[in-house]
Amino acid sequence: MNKINIKDLELNIDITQILNLYASKSSIIIDIDGQIYNNLEDTRKKAVIYKNIDVKQMPSILDAKAIATSLFADYKPAVLGAVCKIKPVSNWQNIIDMNKENMLYFDHQSDGVEMFEDKILEDYGWHASALEINYREISEFIEESCEGVLLCYDNEIQFSGFVIVNDIEDVRGKVKDFIVKKAIENLENQLIDKEDNDVVEAFEFFEIKA
Repeated sequence: MNKINIKDLELNIDITQILNLYASKSSIIIDIDGQIYNNLEDTRKKAVIYKNIDVKQMPSILDAKAIATSLFADYKPAVLGAVCKIKPVSNWQNIIDMNKENMLYFDHQSDGVEMFEDKILEDYGWHASALEINYREISEFIEESCEGVLLCYDNEIQFSGFVIVNDIEDVRGKVKDFIVKKAIENLENQLIDKEDNDVVEAFEFFEIKA
């Protein structure tokens, strides 16, 4: 998985492309690679750092630099010729909200990972807890073994971030295999009681023979 610390991210945005979308009153969406889109459907598996769906038209007397500076006011814009340099970290909290519909989970600086937005993975996580496998272990496995992006803010004191995966079916399969393997290890190490009702239910759910 591609881990990107937004603290260190700077993007050079093509003002010409932005102005063309602005002039046509199209939506403007920018991902973490600086790619520009006008359709949300094209960004379902991408981490987005700028989203302006209902672009407000400004007075026509404004020049290109003024328009770009206004559009990216929350990103500490610096315009040089046809390029606008922006720093997404300055709008981190809003960027989290922009990606809520597409993220698999959010890793909060105080609460950690509390749930998965995918129902099947959330069922896995809930049953796995009875097998002494927590959300942190599962999320770390996803970040190490699955394709996607972890966009985070990490200054070595505070950490928060979210994950967007490329292929949810692949993630589901790998996570289930991981939980089954880990559960068998926990059973062998006597970390779980196979007579416990929740454990029995979890074994049945994951089709584990104990």
